[in-house]
Parts: sequence; structure tokens; C-alpha cells
Amino acid sequence: MGRLHALLILAWALVRSLVAPLFGSRRGLADFRRSYAADRLSPVTGDERILIARLSGCIACGLCDVGEGAAMVRSQGTYAGVMDLMLAASRSMPDYDAAARSFECVGDERLTELEARCPARVPMRKAAEFVRAKAAEASRLATGG
Repeated sequence: MGRLHALLILAWALVRSLVAPLFGSRRGLADFRRSYAADRLSPVTGDERILIARLSGCIACGLCDVGEGAAMVRSQGTYAGVMDLMLAASRSMPDYDAAARSFECVGDERLTELEARCPARVPMRKAAEFVRAKAAEASRLATGG
């Protein structure tokens, strides 16, 4: 019975999504914001989707973490290295505030140096900019701003 129930729910959702635009009840950005605000997820623009695809190019080679040991120690656990940011924190929207704090430990000047070293040419400064913007947006939404 569970499988049949799941298939019925899935079929109903498909029909609803196909028919809704015909009757003007298409879900939009406001519904998205209402649905996902508690999860701290904000919508992304077309340009941001393209950037996210570029950020996923990290091959986890670790070259960006070479020489970062002192910064990691100074951060007292806030910063686990640039590779960690490229692989995880920059892809988890609910954690963007923590990632933004971590990016502050490395700084844009150092990211410029590390970008040149990256064999996948991941745009690290763009990642930091994106994460900071999304963290600020989540903070505004959380405070009702």
C-alpha cells in the first residue's frame, strides 16, 4: 500500500504542476520564499545558477590548502581550509553564515593567490562574494528585513 500511495502522490503533484499554469495558479517566487524561509534557502538568479555550476568544478586536489595551516589554527575551528569551503560550505545555503565567517579568515587577497594555483580554475573570490551575499540575504530574512 505504501508504494501505491507514494505513486498517487507523485502523480497528483505532476498533474498539479502541469495544470496550474493554465488556471493562473502558478506558484512563484513568493511561494518559494514562504516555503523555504524556515530552511534558510533563498532563490538564486540565472547568473547565480551558472556560477554555482562553475564552483562545482573543484576536484579536491588540496593545492589551495597548502600553506593554510597557520590560518586554520588561528581561526580556532572557524576555518578548515579553502578546499573545505569549495567542496562543502559554498554549496550548503543554510550554512552560508558560517561559510562567510570562514571566508573572512582567508581573505580576498589570499583567495586571489590561491585561484592562480587551482588546476580547475575555481573562481574562489566569486565563491566568497556569492556566499557573503547569500549569508546577508538569509540574515535579512531572519530578522524580517
